[in-house]
Amino acid sequence: MSDTVYTAILDSGSTTESIELEFIEGLPQKSLVRTADIDGEPAEVVWELDPDAAEYTYRPLEIEEGADA
Repeated sequence: MSDTVYTAILDSGSTTESIELEFIEGLPQKSLVRTADIDGEPAEVVWELDPDAAEYTYRPLEIEEGADA
């Protein structure tokens, strides 16, 4: 692995996934947005870096679902 990328762990509490992310000015990304399948519908999930985790662990912050109302 190069000095510009790191392995991040996405931990939802029920599942984990490892992905590679790029450092920004030598620091890990504070947050990222990924599309996920929530109850059969696509939704954007905001993942935030957990500053208390030993590794680069991200936890879901919120889910932005489509406007159903």
